[in-house]
Amino acid sequence: MSESGYLEVGRFGSVYGVRGWIRIISETENPENIFTYSPWFLRKAGGWRSIQLSEWKRHNEGYICKIEGISDREEAKLLTGQAVFVTDDVLPPLQEGEYYWRDLIGLSVVNTAGYALGTVDDLMDTGSNSVLIVRAEERDAFGKKERLIPVINGQFVKGVDFGAKVITVDWDPDF
Repeated sequence: MSESGYLEVGRFGSVYGVRGWIRIISETENPENIFTYSPWFLRKAGGWRSIQLSEWKRHNEGYICKIEGISDREEAKLLTGQAVFVTDDVLPPLQEGEYYWRDLIGLSVVNTAGYALGTVDDLMDTGSNSVLIVRAEERDAFGKKERLIPVINGQFVKGVDFGAKVITVDWDPDF
């Protein structure tokens, strides 16, 4: 999710212990990458609040962290469930032909025969590859409301044209 120059990279989970530690659920490709971005931002009524990470560590199957200025369980509890954002400028530069998921949302999807399949509504990770969640056109000739198209460059995704805001895919419109 991207919001005016901010990118959601994770979410705070439940508190851990009594000294202000809290679980963090990373939404980055490599979960530990969330700790390389600084500062973190929280969405607040009327704007954004910057926070600084002071420590983090692996715990069981996930991660816990400590935020500067938070020293007890009750203060950490106020963060539970809040999304963690970073600004676009802290993201690593991309190689030619690479893109962030957020860049694909809203693009039109057309198959190689020129049929308009819909618009990218979201993406999901299946473990083996990413999948475009395409909201079909309102009057789709095949009666589809949504299509799930694997993001496999060369095989299904034939091209992404950010100038034209179009993704070309090799995909049967009846799927």
